Amino acid sequence: MATVLLVHEDAGAAQAIASALESSGAYQIQAKVGTAAEAQRFIGAVDIAIISLYLPDQDGFSVIQSFQQSGVACVPVLQGSEGGDVWQQVLANDLRDVLVGIQDPTTILQIVESAEAHFASGGGSEGGSEESYMIAVASARGGVGKSIFAVNLAIAMAQYDAKIALIDYSMYAGDFFSMLDQVPRNTVSDAIGQGSMDESLLSSLMSEHPLGFSYLACPNDDFDFYSFDYESAVSLLQYARQIYDYIVIDTGAYDLPPTNAAIDESDMAFMVTNRDLARLMSLQRLIKSYGDRGFADDKLKVIVNDAEVGTEITEEEIEQVIEHPVTAYLPSIGLEATFSINSGKPLVQSKSDHPMVGVLNKLAEYSIQKWSN
Repeated sequence: MATVLLVHEDAGAAQAIASALESSGAYQIQAKVGTAAEAQRFIGAVDIAIISLYLPDQDGFSVIQSFQQSGVACVPVLQGSEGGDVWQQVLANDLRDVLVGIQDPTTILQIVESAEAHFASGGGSEGGSEESYMIAVASARGGVGKSIFAVNLAIAMAQYDAKIALIDYSMYAGDFFSMLDQVPRNTVSDAIGQGSMDESLLSSLMSEHPLGFSYLACPNDDFDFYSFDYESAVSLLQYARQIYDYIVIDTGAYDLPPTNAAIDESDMAFMVTNRDLARLMSLQRLIKSYGDRGFADDKLKVIVNDAEVGTEITEEEIEQVIEHPVTAYLPSIGLEATFSINSGKPLVQSKSDHPMVGVLNKLAEYSIQKWSN
C-alpha cells in the first residue's frame, strides 16, 4: 500500500483528495499538512506527495523539487486558472499528471495512479504505439447524428486494448458535456491557448472518462472560433498521434478550418448522413470536393443514419445519389437517442442490446482491426 502526503493550504480540499484515495484501499494517507515547513519532515518518508502550488510559506514548485530529489512521486494541485508559464514549469519538472480544481473521486484516483506508474517507469512521455491512426467523423449538414456517432464509436473502440482519444472539433458547445455527463477541467481552447504545445502538455489537458478513453471537449463558453485556425488544429492532432493509438475527431461545418484539418490528417473518415434527399445531395458534393483535394475514395466510409426512416429512397438510390458505396446503415433508435443525450448515458453503455449498438460495435471492431496487420 502506497503512503501519501497531502500538502494543501485548504483543509477541505485536502480531505476530499484523501477520501478519494482511501476509498480505493490502495493508498494510506500518512499526513495532511498546510505549509511547506510542515511538509519538510516527510521528505523521503512517503511514496507519493500531492502538493498545492499555492502554499502560504513557500512556492509549491520548490517543495515538489525537494520531494522529487528524494525519490518521491509528486502530483501538483492547480486552481485551473493558471497561464502558460505555470504549465511550462509543470512540464519542466516532469509532472505529467496534475490535479486541477475540484474533481470527482474517480478522476483523482486515475491521476494519482497514473503519476505513480509514470514515476515508477522512470518518467518520460508515455507515447502511444509506434503507429497511431486518426478517424474523422464528418457530415455535409447538421442534424444527422454525427456527434452521437463519434462519441459512441470512441466508447466502443475503448473496449479493446488500445489508447483511445476523442477530440471535439465540432465547435458546438455542450455536446460532450451532455453526452458524457461530465464537466471537463480543460477544453480545446486551453490547448490552442498554450504558446508551446507538445505531447506532454496535451496529455495533461485531456480528460479521462470512466469508460476507458480520454477526451478533449469543445469550450462550453464564449470562444473565438476564428482563433482556431488550420495550423493550430493540425498541430494539436499531430501531438495527439504521439500519445494515443486511435484518435476519433468529431468535426463541425465542412468549411471550418478545424474540420479541413481533421479530414486532411485522418487515415479514414466516416461520413454520416440520413435518407433526406437534400442531405444526400450535399454529401455527394462534399465527397467530390474531398476527392478533388486528394482524399482517396476508399478512405471515405458513408454511414446512413435513421435507416428505418425515409424508406421511399432505397439503398440503391442512395448510392446513386451520393455516387459512393455505403459502409453501414444505422437502425433508427428514436427516443432512446434523445434520452441518451439528456441523461448523459451513451448508447453503447445504456442500450447494449439494441441493433444500432450492434452496428456501432462492428464499426469499432473494423476501425481497430483495419490497421492491425
